[in-house]
Amino acid sequence: MAEDIEHNQKTENQNSENVLIQGDNLEVLKHLKHAYKNQIKMIYIDPPYNTGSDGFVYQDDRKFTPQQLVELGMDLEEAERVLEFTAKKSNSHSAWLTFMYPRLYIARELLRDDGVIFISIDDNEQAQLKILCDEVFGEENFVAEFVWKSRQNKDNRNITGASIDHEYIFCYSKTNLYKALRGAERDTSQYSNPDNDPRGNWASGNMVGLLPEDQRPNCHYDLINPKTGINYGKPKLGWRYDKIQCND
Repeated sequence: MAEDIEHNQKTENQNSENVLIQGDNLEVLKHLKHAYKNQIKMIYIDPPYNTGSDGFVYQDDRKFTPQQLVELGMDLEEAERVLEFTAKKSNSHSAWLTFMYPRLYIARELLRDDGVIFISIDDNEQAQLKILCDEVFGEENFVAEFVWKSRQNKDNRNITGASIDHEYIFCYSKTNLYKALRGAERDTSQYSNPDNDPRGNWASGNMVGLLPEDQRPNCHYDLINPKTGINYGKPKLGWRYDKIQCND
């Protein structure tokens, strides 16, 4: 990401409320804390995944002391508990946790009471991040763990032989004032009721099942239209619904 100098020099863009800050993100967060504490509605961060190949290096001389964490705003008892927690992990995990904690702590300070934070991660630190976020934001403020497909083709680089094609996004709220993510409204534009079904509008869908007969025998049967007598047979993977559900 780079500044668009030509765009910023235009008169009509001089009152933009957007801000691009380049620098060490911890120092930037400390700066933002003074001006934006309790004012941010949503934060998204994409931290280093600690994969061993993502360039993440945490210098030993940058490890925090309890007093340095106190200067960020937490009390001494909490600071000592945090450092004890990170020290229990392996060197790699400990370094990553020590890197992440102050950044998440200040991010929480920036959030409004109804604000939320989204954090990208993969399998390398997913478990550690969950525990860390429970500590920072409170386990009761965990909203969801979203799983998304990060690649379309198989990956042969994993030493376990498994092709990992997904990553995670953790979502935490600052307090219980957060209003839940309800998602998009259902699109019913393709729904209709050509047969005057008393249950209302409907749309056709794929009825073929997902499992062989030995795993889901109740979904393997000949499907017969009760009005026309047409037999649609039995697909190799059966039907998505059992006979009772189809009759309903």
